[in-house]
Amino acid sequence: MFTNIRRWTLVRRKGAKIYQVRYFLNDGSVRERTTKETVRRQAERRAIEILREADESGSFEIYGWAEFCVRYESEQLAARPFKTREAFRTARSRLDQLCPEIRFVSDISAKLLVAFAVRLRQEGKSEATIQAYRNHLMSALKWAEEVEVIKCRPKPPRLLRVPSGSRGRAVTREEFERMMDQIPAVVGKEFESRWRWNLEALWLGGFRLGETFSIYWEQSYEGHHLVDLDSPKPKISINQNAEKAFRNRLLPMPRDLADHFRSVPANRRNGLVFKWPMSRGYSTSKRTVGCRISELGKLANVKVGQKKYASCHDIRRSFGSRWSMLVQPFVLRTLMRHSSISTTERYYVTIESDRIADQIAKAEDTGLEPAAP
Repeated sequence: MFTNIRRWTLVRRKGAKIYQVRYFLNDGSVRERTTKETVRRQAERRAIEILREADESGSFEIYGWAEFCVRYESEQLAARPFKTREAFRTARSRLDQLCPEIRFVSDISAKLLVAFAVRLRQEGKSEATIQAYRNHLMSALKWAEEVEVIKCRPKPPRLLRVPSGSRGRAVTREEFERMMDQIPAVVGKEFESRWRWNLEALWLGGFRLGETFSIYWEQSYEGHHLVDLDSPKPKISINQNAEKAFRNRLLPMPRDLADHFRSVPANRRNGLVFKWPMSRGYSTSKRTVGCRISELGKLANVKVGQKKYASCHDIRRSFGSRWSMLVQPFVLRTLMRHSSISTTERYYVTIESDRIADQIAKAEDTGLEPAAP
């Protein structure tokens, strides 16, 4: 009946209700899979399906999708940044919800990935989100191929092209001040001074919002910390476990940011640098704080897109745009803590366009005729 399976049997361990199918391959190895059935006749039918999959896979392992995800996270993603693990879990969760027919890793075909993308679009998800989900799933399937869980990973057709560039823009200082003026209306008058100090630090330092929950005044093994703040060359020590790029680094601190940090008396420099007070105490939720900052942008009517108001990340873009006029790309890449120089170069698009426009205007003012083709 089977080519690569010598024999098989149904087993049920003492105290268990679910049947397992144990099968012996021609190479001498023994495998076992759960049928998830408690009635023997139904377990036999399910076992035939499992054995057919196993026979087609030959010496390759046959894994349930849920079991494989546990192995993938423990063996492959354990050393990756927390955000990467969370992103894979989100992509997997959406796949399980929209494609409940998946039982085995081999069930994830090119056709199913196309259907997954269609169902995400029907929910109103953006092409960038769909692409991110597929990237994480394809990385998992690539690893499944490498460890011989499947023979080869699927090759679905390319998704719609996602435009490059930012989904927002840098806000001006005047717009930023308007946002600051809305702080009492969002978090209350009693917390205004602390929130102003925090937002000014974001403006001067270009921090990601998530990083503000892991920056300490003194050395900490849990996150980033300030180094030699009162010296002529203060720095920020970046902890790989609390950073997007997952690298330990020691970065120079801009002078105006250092002066801002020094405004805090020495006897109060302990614990977290950023604390976000609210009516129920200090918030430790990135989502909560991010929503409050976005609300500031909405109340100040600072639009950075057709339907988008200024957020914390737009303040970070302002930091990058300001420094892009002063330093070279590789320096800005260090200040922004980008993994790829291509991400940094986006900040130079407008700058280069302005420079070219100035050169064209200068040439026109001198009365020079353009060269004949």
